[in-house]
This record gives sequence, structure tokens and C-alpha cells, in this order.
Amino acid sequence: QAHVAQARRSSRSLASPHVQVMKSAESFALSLDEAMTVPRSLRGLFAMLFVEIFGSALTIPVFTYFCIAELKLTATYVGLIMSMFSAAQLFGAPVVGRLSDAWGRRNALLGCFCWTSVCFLATAGVKTFSGLLIVRTFAGLSGGSIPVTQAMIMDVTTQEERPSVLGVMGGLLGVAFTLAPGTIVLVLSMWDLERRWVFVAASLFALVGCIVGYFVLEETLPERKRRPICTAGEDSKHCKTVAEDIWDCCTPSLMCIWVGRFCSSFANLCLFSTYAFLIRDAFGWGDRELGMVLASGGIIGALIQLLLYPGMSKAMGKHTVYGFGAALVTMYFIALPIATLDQRSIQFHLGLKVLFISGTAIMDPGIPDLVAYHAPEDRMGLVQGMTNGFRALASVAAPLVAGRAFDISPYFVYFMAAMAAAVSGVCVACATLFDTRHGLEAGVAGRLACMGEKLAGTLERGETKLLLKK
Repeated sequence: QAHVAQARRSSRSLASPHVQVMKSAESFALSLDEAMTVPRSLRGLFAMLFVEIFGSALTIPVFTYFCIAELKLTATYVGLIMSMFSAAQLFGAPVVGRLSDAWGRRNALLGCFCWTSVCFLATAGVKTFSGLLIVRTFAGLSGGSIPVTQAMIMDVTTQEERPSVLGVMGGLLGVAFTLAPGTIVLVLSMWDLERRWVFVAASLFALVGCIVGYFVLEETLPERKRRPICTAGEDSKHCKTVAEDIWDCCTPSLMCIWVGRFCSSFANLCLFSTYAFLIRDAFGWGDRELGMVLASGGIIGALIQLLLYPGMSKAMGKHTVYGFGAALVTMYFIALPIATLDQRSIQFHLGLKVLFISGTAIMDPGIPDLVAYHAPEDRMGLVQGMTNGFRALASVAAPLVAGRAFDISPYFVYFMAAMAAAVSGVCVACATLFDTRHGLEAGVAGRLACMGEKLAGTLERGETKLLLKK
């Protein structure tokens, strides 16, 4: 019997590692399956969004060279065109978001896709700077498809499900922004194709996305939850304007989130506006190396958003995980000029790049999740549009400021970006102090009261123990 018991114990000890490995694999598979789960009502949305974003991303490598080679424009004129596009988005995103609150998300999104298709087709036919400026300004008035898409996600998901679904969306966009530029560069290297045809292809992709959406896209905002354009009482004929609706939404917590969005976008755009000049001066790299860095970064960011962000958001909390991402980006900007300009180390530079990609991959899906947490449900389209408007505002300001600052000193521009990233994390942390939508314990007074109750309870337990000892 002793030998039999010993054999059983040894067999169990031999099998236990395999059992542990199987359990770990099973738990990882379950967590991966949970992260990949998308509500049925959003699957058509993600399909059409991927098609449209893929088409738009085809134009990224060729737009600047189209302006230079085809229209003979200088960098100043190209920057003006990009700034006008972002300025138009600053106005268009809140308006389209408010219309989606009143008329439904489906109609607003299909309208954005049609508008994008027409504007890309018009871009292919422009011959002058003024024509391109007008077309791109009108293109920005649609506000983009991302804010309406984020509002649709918030409509059908709970607070617990949103990090996973936003992670899937971020991974999907990362794949599209990685595949499309590589595809168009390969096509242009194999065939002598005019750059105008790239915009025609982007127009066709947006049109195909619209047609697909017409058949598969489901409405996520029921009529009973819609907020009419005219929200006054029956005895009044006054209709609230978009500006009045925005003023009603301007709670202290949402303002903190919006300022955080502006600061994070400002920091990122400071890098994107100057990164090509930085790597050219430090390593002699050109557009080929830049494309490789962007492609690899897109893949890493997509994996982080898809696999890591949902679990981190649930374990650490929405605000804490965003602050962690902001801290990573801040450290990156502080160390970037040292690694690139002082050390001239490619390995150090690429290692820091992973730090930046990880931080931004955590922050990007965190913003719409935080906005949905602090925003009124009947104004979700409007507040998501306002969030995109703050990003557009940063897109107008950052290239102008960063370009001038880089000419003065690269150290100065990246120190400025580091400060903006740090302020973004602080603003999101401050949003928790002013939150009053989730009960008294969410606000400042509530938090202090809870801390006082816990301290009183601790002291009371200590006095009880002391009496028992006596």
C-alpha cells in the first residue's frame, strides 16, 4: 500500500505541470475570446468601417507628394491645406454628432461615408491650390466617421464591455492603417500609376463601405432614446442650438477629459510633424525607413489594444490605465532627444519607440471610454463629436507650433510634447475629483466623506481591540 500511494503521488506530481499548462492555456483562450467578442449589432459597423478606413489610409503615403509633384505646392501651402481640413472638422464633428443624437446613428454614418466618397473623387480632379483647399475643407465638414462609430459602440455596450469592444476597434484600425500604406507603396512600385487614381480608389472604397452599410448596418439608437433638435417645452418655440447643447454638456469632469484629449493629441502631433526631420538628421533615414517604422508600430499598437487594453482597464480602472499610458509617453519624449541626437543609438531609439507605441495604444481607446463614462447618455453623439473637435484643434495648432519649435531646438519641441502628455494624464485624474454622475462617492466631497468613514471605522476597531486586551 505504501508503494501504491507513493506511485500515485509521483504520478500526480508528474501530471501537475501539464495540468497547470492546460489550465493556463484555457484561461488565456477564454480571455482572448472575451477580448475578441463583438456584439452582433456592431459586426456590420466594423466591416464597413474597415473598408472605409482602408481606402482613406491609401492616400496617406501619396497626399504630400501629390501636392508637391502634381500641383507644385510648397510645404507652407500643404500645411495650410491640412490645417483647414482640421479646422473644418472642429466645426463639423459636434454638428454631425448632434444630428446623430436626433436622427439616428445609421443615417449620420451613411451620410459621412457618401460625403467622404464624393470628396475623394473631387480631390482626384483638382488642378490648383485653391481647388484642393476648397475640396479638403468641405471634406472636413463631415466630422469624420470615428465619432459616430464610437457613439454607436456606447449605445449597445455596458461599462464593462466597452474596453473590449474599443480594443477590437483599435486593433481593426491599426491593421487598416498598416496594410493600406504598404499596399499602395507596393502598387506604385510595380506599376507606373498616377497618384490621382489613388484618390479614385479611396472614393470607391468609401462608396463600397456605404453600400455594405446600407444592407448590414443596424441602428443602435432607438427612437425613444433620441434627443430632438428642438428640446424646449411645448409653450416655447425656441430650439436649442448646438452651442447651447454643448454648454449644457460642459461639466467639470468632461472638460477635464476634453483638455486631456487636446494635450495628448498635441503631444502626438508634435512628434508626427517633426519625426521625419529628426530621423533624417540623426540617422540619414528616408521615407522607406519611415514606412517600416510606421508599419511595425501599427502592428504592435493593434495587438496591445486588442489583447492588453481590455484586461488592464478592468484591473486598473479607466482613469488609472490612461494615466499609466500618459506616463509612458511622457518618459518617451523626455528620453527621445537624448537617445537620438546625443547617443545616436538606433537600438535605443527603437526601444523608446516601443514605449511610445505602448502608451498611445493604451490612451487612444481610453479617451472615448472615459467620455462615455462621464457624459449624459442622450448626448453621446454630441460629446464624442466634441472630443474629435478637440483633437482637430490640436491638429491645427501642433504642426505650426512644433515646426517653429523644432527649427529653434529639437530638445525644446520634445520637452514641450512631454509636458503636454503629462498634463493630459493629470487632467484625466482630475476628472475623477469632479465626477458627480455616479453617486455622491464619485465626487470630491463624497471621496473625502468615504475616507473619513474608513478612518473612523479603523479607529473604532482599534479602540475595540484595546478594550478587549484590557
